[in-house]
Amino acid sequence: MVVEDVLGLIYVWSWCVSMYPPVVTNWKQKSSTAVSKDFVILNTSGYFYLLVSLTLQLYLWQPVSEKDGRQPDTRPKVTQFDLWYCLHGFVMNLVLVSQVIYGKKLWGFKADSHQVRMKPYYHKFWIISLVVFTILTVRFGYGTFCHGWNNQKTLSYCNSLFILKISMSLIKNVPQTFHNYERKSMKGFAIQSVMLDITGGVASLLQLVSQISKDQGFNATTLAANFGKIGLALVTLVFDFIYVSQWLIYRDAELAMPSSNIIKLS
Repeated sequence: MVVEDVLGLIYVWSWCVSMYPPVVTNWKQKSSTAVSKDFVILNTSGYFYLLVSLTLQLYLWQPVSEKDGRQPDTRPKVTQFDLWYCLHGFVMNLVLVSQVIYGKKLWGFKADSHQVRMKPYYHKFWIISLVVFTILTVRFGYGTFCHGWNNQKTLSYCNSLFILKISMSLIKNVPQTFHNYERKSMKGFAIQSVMLDITGGVASLLQLVSQISKDQGFNATTLAANFGKIGLALVTLVFDFIYVSQWLIYRDAELAMPSSNIIKLS
């Protein structure tokens, strides 16, 4: 357990620390123009979906009794580290929301031409995610009320919420990747946050591998049960390695436009 606890601390610390540069930078510059309103709203929603999923898996999962020994315990390998990281991420994104939407009133930011509304395609995706979350939650709640608690149905619901979170992570990163490509430059990009993201993603996967290998071992059941945690870490790592490759290629390129504060958020 010592190794798993250390890995848990590493990934929680890495992913949590990587979220502070945007907040601190906004406060120092008295402006939030470097942070996309689309990004913040999508990211905050994604963390909320994940928070609901982790809470259910940690506190409301029914343990398998000896009488049910023939049925494998498919409880995902989620820990308190996962919950605290997610809760911290949700709170930090709420702070960013306050800076982006209410920066002048709450933070004393200077008045500037910030994005007022979400872009149409991001707004539509956000609305769709809320509708899907509502439908999934009502169906899960109705089924639980009528037929009682069921771990497999809970796992299905939680994995659906993980998919929503992963979808948010995909959507928020794609525009930044293309933006770097179009500029042929990484000037102003917080590569330190990317390195912390990679450290956290690797530590998270190593912790999961250690937990699974000590218990059930690797099979289709355990992979399905831990689909959400695996998928989230892999999506994070894929985009982080893309950012690193862009940084290696473009770091010496001359800017084609005035320098800007482009901040990578986890």
